[in-house]
Amino acid sequence: MKINNIVKAVSAAITSIGLAVSFAGCGASSANGKITLSYLSWTNEQVSKPYIEEFEKLNPNINIDFSYSPPTGQYIQTLQTRLVGNQAPDVFIITSENKADLMKNGYVKDLTDEAFMKNIDKANKDFVSKDGRVYGMSTSSWASGIVYNKDLLAKVGATTVPSSWSEFLSLCKKLKAAGITPYVEPLADGASRLPDAFLGAQFAKQGVDVTKLADESKQTPGADQKEATAQWMELYNQGIVSRNAVGINGDTMKSQFTSGKVAMISDGSWDFPSFESSNIDWGYAQLPAMEPGLEQYSQGSPSPALAIYSKLDGDQLKAAEKFLAFMTSKWALDQNSKNGDAVTVNGYTSDITKQYQDVYEKNIKSGKYFLITNFYAKPSILSTTLQSQTQELVQGSISTNQWATAVDAKMASAQ
Repeated sequence: MKINNIVKAVSAAITSIGLAVSFAGCGASSANGKITLSYLSWTNEQVSKPYIEEFEKLNPNINIDFSYSPPTGQYIQTLQTRLVGNQAPDVFIITSENKADLMKNGYVKDLTDEAFMKNIDKANKDFVSKDGRVYGMSTSSWASGIVYNKDLLAKVGATTVPSSWSEFLSLCKKLKAAGITPYVEPLADGASRLPDAFLGAQFAKQGVDVTKLADESKQTPGADQKEATAQWMELYNQGIVSRNAVGINGDTMKSQFTSGKVAMISDGSWDFPSFESSNIDWGYAQLPAMEPGLEQYSQGSPSPALAIYSKLDGDQLKAAEKFLAFMTSKWALDQNSKNGDAVTVNGYTSDITKQYQDVYEKNIKSGKYFLITNFYAKPSILSTTLQSQTQELVQGSISTNQWATAVDAKMASAQ
């Protein structure tokens, strides 16, 4: 829903967010002479509080008026309501689901030339860019990989996950021949992670500027990802993985892995604690490269970025800029790292678990990751369409060509 189309919903929405949001300090100075900076986040108060307390200690003339709304839909509605209701927060979250509207409607300040943006990684900047200008500050990223059971791989003479797709398929066949379930992915939760990684590598080789994809008059994510999807579908077309995998969600996949029933899964660092607490001797490897000449990309994304309201000026603007600068300080980045974030600010290295090291160094810090819904218009519609069409594809109801045509037709109708 576009920002400029929701004015009629403001009254109803305000009542629904009353418990989550404080409007007290928006753009105002408090009675004691302090500047009050309003900050709307989808990170809860428990996680946000240490940052706010440290910032206020370093800047005693600034008071943070913090408010929270949970991701993703409720947060976006809350922010939209405040923007059109002249209660805009000074600092807030910008991410894939709302960045197009926020940039198009001029709600976010251009941060391109700010000093605190100097060391932000290029991939994080690209995530919230339009026409070569950057409108948010993201300081960390995530990237998926292949979690593998070392003992099960050893039964077929393998020590790790191969770096090429053809070799990965061969390993899966060896595992299956040995009576071991080779690979599982959570297709009940969404599309596979592998086609995103394959497409990211293709775009990189072709020199595609992904920041311009959303501005194209005709959105063709299906056609763009058709070859990558066809390669991934070899898992199912060759009978390596059962087509019944469409019913497996993330929890089931994780349970099968931690109970030793499957050799490999595609997952992210959010599930590392479960693997650590299991009895599995596990490793984590990069997703394989689709074909020779392409790099090993991952499905991944920058974390949501901080944005500054575009209409701020004077001391209010300076306070907001100080807050973003603080969020790139060593103290803040150390706190991010303690919270489990993989920091991508140049010159800083997160302290991460040993299994994550390869993916962190080779994918996250190098920016070699891609998430298709980050770079096309209507990301929510694209996500839903990819999931439904991928279910049909895996079940054998449609071909890869039909899959691509259906995805692009849906995107065309949503324009």
